Amino acid sequence: MNKHKRYIKMVIGFLSLLFVSFIIWINQATPTSHPIIPSTLGQESNYQSLVDSLSTGKKISVNKVKSANWKVPLSGLLNLEADAAKHAGLEDHDEDIQIFTFHLKHPLHGNFLIDTGVSHQFYNDPQSLGIPSWLASGYGLEKLTILTATDDYIKEKNLDLKGVFLTHLHLDHISGMSAIDKHVPLYVGEGETQESYFLYAVTRNATDIMLEGRPELQEWPAEYIDVFGDGSMFAIHSPGHTAGSTAYLVNTVEGPVLFIGDASHTAWGWNHGVEPGSFSTDQARSRGSLDKLIKLVKSNPEIRVQPGHQSL
Repeated sequence: MNKHKRYIKMVIGFLSLLFVSFIIWINQATPTSHPIIPSTLGQESNYQSLVDSLSTGKKISVNKVKSANWKVPLSGLLNLEADAAKHAGLEDHDEDIQIFTFHLKHPLHGNFLIDTGVSHQFYNDPQSLGIPSWLASGYGLEKLTILTATDDYIKEKNLDLKGVFLTHLHLDHISGMSAIDKHVPLYVGEGETQESYFLYAVTRNATDIMLEGRPELQEWPAEYIDVFGDGSMFAIHSPGHTAGSTAYLVNTVEGPVLFIGDASHTAWGWNHGVEPGSFSTDQARSRGSLDKLIKLVKSNPEIRVQPGHQSL
């Protein structure tokens, strides 16, 4: 009997150790194992230089590409516990959103994208990109409808891409990666690849597969980066949704535009100052970044705003 009890205790102890190890592993998961280096593009700048650029910076042509329609839970897109959301009586439901890529054409440096849209491979065969059927279902990919695949846009415009500026590494922002030539440089925000979060244990393999064979991710090293050194575009570190979330201020031929990524997914969130909900890794930090971007636009009302997944 004593021998039997000792055996049971050993099994329970072993299973407990496995469980604890599993929990530790999950909570230490990072977005990707892909290598990263300091960016070779851009120079450290500051808020005042960004504001001055609104009247002096070189102009970039921008084309907005609606790559796909999608439906996702509003509770992920918006903090429904925020006072403004409660006052408006918002309740969780499937919200209509879009997945975008933005084509930038700099007069000297050529063609770039902000985020990647959706590729045919991601839409038609997500399993080939490390997204098994259970993850595709959990991610709601059956609710995604492609509009303009990134492959088709690149081919139509005969683009020789010089780089992709990523707002962050969530799958819906790199879902067009397989359409992009593997030599094209990729740029991410400071700390994006080092953050630990339990859900990255689920998505890390797919992210690694999409980045496989590509050059090291190039990391912006400061809060404000003058991307081309001519005031035409600034990267703005806006952490909270992810640790390296980045907004981009672009002085376009039609005036300055702030691409805020998922600092606010929705038009309502931006207009009412409500940060994202459960899709963010640090909601309090996300609120701080959203407030910073709102303050920038209020102080400089000529700036138009492009949320991450809707339009104003």
